[in-house]
Amino acid sequence: MKKYQYVANKILNHIEQGEYKERLPSVRKLMDSFEASQVTVTQALQYLVDMNRIYAKPNVGYFIISRKTETASCKGQYDFSTASTSWTDFPLDSYSQCLEAAVQNEKTELFTYGRTTGNEELKHLFQKLLMEDQIFTKKDQIMITSGTQQALHIFALMMMTRKQSILIEQPTYHQIINLVERLQLDYVTCYRDLDKIDLKELEETIRMKPPGYVYLMPRLHNPLGTTMSEQEKKKLLEFAVKYDFYIIEDDYLGDFEGNSSYKTLYEIDNDQRVIYLKSFSKIMFPGQRLGIAVVPEEFIESFQSFKEIIDIHTSSLSQVIMQTFMESGLYAYHKDKIVSKHHHKAEMLRRALRTYFSGYEFNDNHQMHTVIRLPKQINMNKLHEELTKRHVLVDDYKTNYIAGYKQNHKFLKLNTTSIQEGKIDAGVQLIYEAIESSKYL
Repeated sequence: MKKYQYVANKILNHIEQGEYKERLPSVRKLMDSFEASQVTVTQALQYLVDMNRIYAKPNVGYFIISRKTETASCKGQYDFSTASTSWTDFPLDSYSQCLEAAVQNEKTELFTYGRTTGNEELKHLFQKLLMEDQIFTKKDQIMITSGTQQALHIFALMMMTRKQSILIEQPTYHQIINLVERLQLDYVTCYRDLDKIDLKELEETIRMKPPGYVYLMPRLHNPLGTTMSEQEKKKLLEFAVKYDFYIIEDDYLGDFEGNSSYKTLYEIDNDQRVIYLKSFSKIMFPGQRLGIAVVPEEFIESFQSFKEIIDIHTSSLSQVIMQTFMESGLYAYHKDKIVSKHHHKAEMLRRALRTYFSGYEFNDNHQMHTVIRLPKQINMNKLHEELTKRHVLVDDYKTNYIAGYKQNHKFLKLNTTSIQEGKIDAGVQLIYEAIESSKYL
């Protein structure tokens, strides 16, 4: 990222935080604040003018162009329902600059069919990005997909043609359940407790009906928010070799992990038994439809073959914009900003839970999917009615169970990515009131 872009982003941060109201400080004050030269500050200001974020009044100064960041329908809501980053946190202006650069510089690539497995330049950038997380792989093993959901779809088709089954946890990610149910995949389930996996039960389930694949979210599980221990991961890899199956490791929230010593299943796998999936929907935005699948070498040809019949190739425009976004340094900067902001909000949620839910059990992971374990006497239908009355939005965990599965948990899952900081404490208090109003007499 060039120095003037860094300064421009810092100015935008101050605007978004409300520190700069209607007018920017003088050029001299900006130079002092950001320790930048007059040329750099002037370039940054012109950059913001070009993005329609500020305008200049000759001999007066620079003024902020106001924007609506919240629709009227959302003003009274307390949204704890989604892990997706709010659009107001995304640098749309910087992204539009990358879009313009992509159209200007990559005309030929944008208007022709691309490679089925992905843009080679972007794959190289992704390879380096993966290395930062200790995911070392050959470039040929990296498949750029239209979101990780497409990767899951491709593996589902492979299972169908090979007449293989899949093991899924209960509860688990709702979209893998949709795939299993709508494609009528052969499946087996294994119960996952709120804080651990019963490895003996898991092995017995695998032994009784050996699956071809096991789908897991080892880190920041959806919906439980828990992370597997090193012992659990090592045991799973032993099972994969012993019973001859592949693990699909969905690491879609890996960027939000605060523990730098965490090791993925892929990192500790020595037998090419792990398929690693990485999503960009939480750091970037879901509509971009970009994901990564790192596949064992023996899967390269078949994966490419199925992807080709699904969409020929992932959107060239999305790939080229992402390439420009990463090369400019904006991706790394934006990622750090999003993760830092989220950790701050998660800490606010943690403090509010300690205040209002001291008598309840909840997973204190400071990250995503904070789960409050509810007492058995809670009427869940009444609870959702009470939450609706109070304009509190939460995700319905029933979608995380396959049809007909006997649910063993009663819990609420809370996320803070979309709710404003100033609403977190009040929202948690409203949730407590709704729970207390929903207990069976």
